Amino acid sequence: MVLDLGSGAGLDVILSARRVGPAGKAYGLDMTDEMLAAANANKAKLGITNAEFLKGHIEAIPLPDNSVDVVISNCVINLSFDKDAVFREIHRVLKPGGRMAVSDIVTLKPLPDWLQKNLAAWTGCLAGALGVDEFKSKLAAAGFTDPELEVIRIYDPVDLGFDPQDTKDAIGSAFIRAQKAKILLQPGIDYRIQKAHSDDFSSLHELLTSSNLTTAGVTPTEGVYFAAISKERLLGMVGFEQYGSAALLRSFAVRPEVRNSGLGAALVHHLLEHLKTVELSPVYLLTNTAEDYFSRLGFVTIDRQEIPALVLESSALGNSCPASSTCMKLD
Repeated sequence: MVLDLGSGAGLDVILSARRVGPAGKAYGLDMTDEMLAAANANKAKLGITNAEFLKGHIEAIPLPDNSVDVVISNCVINLSFDKDAVFREIHRVLKPGGRMAVSDIVTLKPLPDWLQKNLAAWTGCLAGALGVDEFKSKLAAAGFTDPELEVIRIYDPVDLGFDPQDTKDAIGSAFIRAQKAKILLQPGIDYRIQKAHSDDFSSLHELLTSSNLTTAGVTPTEGVYFAAISKERLLGMVGFEQYGSAALLRSFAVRPEVRNSGLGAALVHHLLEHLKTVELSPVYLLTNTAEDYFSRLGFVTIDRQEIPALVLESSALGNSCPASSTCMKLD
């Protein structure tokens, strides 16, 4: 999930929605009805279905805790009179391990008092700009780890319309990155991984449905499934179906609040170790959203025709996964 603060006419939100694909979502937050109307018109014109525009202020983001993967913004934070609140709100809505990546105006040396009080300088994104060190220190105070700030342009004072003596080498634009700390969960301490029992499958189906994944073929008799359980609550799952000496990995899902905690990797590692024990190889995979993730685990992309016909014809995934799905293999 992506959130754009001060989304205006919604162009960055629309680009983000296209980038995350149908399994993801992009939100835009703006406080003006005119911009929200323009954004929704652009969304409708372009046929975007996975974007939503919210009315509100960046000091009080109307989204739940730990719900956003990435926060973006373009030259908006400097306009806020309470930047500490903005950074706290960004940190609140980001998931553990989530990132903010914003561009904004920064000051490279102190501005004169009269300029900081100048209304035109405020609306021109100048008077409210933070200094480089101040920007980074406020992010750290909000809980972000290792904030980075890169000045990418220093403005010519003539372009700004102010006395060059007051603004020479004083104003720049910067790209700012920061990350919310990851929360690593320990298997055997924070949760346990176990083979799913027949009475677990209603919970498995609920998790798959909430993750926009199919439940077709997910039964106690059509595959083997492993569940990550904490205090009798299902946190994540993964399974496989056996076809001769090969396996089809499927139904990998982790609840949003524990993503980036190591739990997903532990589930996949547990399954792959089990497959080694029972001597099933290679392992095939069909995915619409997790190609990058499984590439890091050693899976390679293959053509669909490289998957044995028995797998595609027998598995419910063969019919439910579109032809555009990425096909992968691990030997």
